[in-house]
Amino acid sequence: MAKKKTLKTYESAYNKAKSNYNKFKKIYLKDVSKVKELEAKYKKANSSQKAKLKEKIARAKSSTSHAKTNVSKAKRKYSTAKKSLSTFKKNSAANKRKAALKTKKKVITKMKKDKPGYWKSGRPYFIPKYPGSENSYVFVDNTSESETTSTEMTTNTISPGQYVNHYTQTQPIQRQIEGKLGGSSVSKVSYLKKQFNMLRRWATNGTELEFHGQKYSSSTVLTSVAANFDQPRDNALAVSISAQDVKWATSTNKKKSKKKTNTSKTNNTGTKSPTKGDRKKTKPKAGKYLTIKKGDTYWGYHMKFGTSIAKLRSWNGYPDRYLPIGKKVRVK
Repeated sequence: MAKKKTLKTYESAYNKAKSNYNKFKKIYLKDVSKVKELEAKYKKANSSQKAKLKEKIARAKSSTSHAKTNVSKAKRKYSTAKKSLSTFKKNSAANKRKAALKTKKKVITKMKKDKPGYWKSGRPYFIPKYPGSENSYVFVDNTSESETTSTEMTTNTISPGQYVNHYTQTQPIQRQIEGKLGGSSVSKVSYLKKQFNMLRRWATNGTELEFHGQKYSSSTVLTSVAANFDQPRDNALAVSISAQDVKWATSTNKKKSKKKTNTSKTNNTGTKSPTKGDRKKTKPKAGKYLTIKKGDTYWGYHMKFGTSIAKLRSWNGYPDRYLPIGKKVRVK
C-alpha cells in the first residue's frame, strides 16, 4: 500500500531538488570559469605549451557540457517539485475550507439543540468563519447592540480649492454588544467561563468571525472582551464585547476567459487586407525626412540633429560612404 504524501513529504522533495540544482549550478559555473581561464592562458602561451593547454581545454569543455546537462535535469526536477508543493498547498487549503464549512453546519445544528430559546428569539451570536470544532460558537443574551461608523480627517491645513474627501479616511464599522452569557440547561458557570475564554482566545488570535445579530457581518474581529465577575448570577455571566468589521479590498482585475477561440477555417469572400510590412501600402514611420544633397553624410546629420549614427544607419540602410543624391533619408 502506497504511503500517503503529506506536506512534509512535498517540502522535503522541494528542498532536496533545490539543493541539487544549486549544487550542479555551482559546479557548472566553476567549470565555465576554468574554461575561460585556460583559454586566456592559451592565448599567451608559446607553441610548446599550447598542445598541453589544448588538451586541458577540451577536457574542461567536456566537463562543462556534462555539468550543463546535470543543471538542466536538476532544474526540471526543481521546477516540478516546486509546482507539486504549490499545488498540494492550494488543494490542502481548499480541503480545509470544505471541511470547515461541513463543520459549520454541525455547529449550527448543535446551537439549535443546546440553546433553542436563544435561536428562536434571534439572539446575537459569534461563529468563526472556518470553525474547527462543533463547540465553536458563542450566544450573547444582549441588552444592547450598537454600531458606529467614523471618519478621520487630517489635522493638517488644507489648501483652498482642494477636495476635502482626499484628506479623510473612513474607519471600519465598530460594533458594541452588552449582555450576558447563559440561557439554557448547559449554561453552568464552568461552561460559561469556557465560552468567555473562547471569546478572549478569538480576540487574542485575531480570528475572523461572522456576527449574526440585528445587523449581519460576514467578517469581523473582536477588539475587546470584558466580563463582570462582581455580580454573580445563576447560570449567567455579564459581558461587554467590542468588534470591528474587516474591510477587504476588491480586486479590479478581471479573470481572462479560458474559452477556446474558434480556429476553424471559413470561406473568405471579402477583399484581401494589405500584407503587413508592404512598403507601398503601409504608412511611413513618423519622423523628420530630408532629400539627400551632394556632400551630405551621416556624421553631418548627427551633428545637426543629434541622432546617433547607428540609428541613422538602421533607419535608412545606405552605406556610410554612399548616400544617393535625391533620395529621401530619415534624420530624426
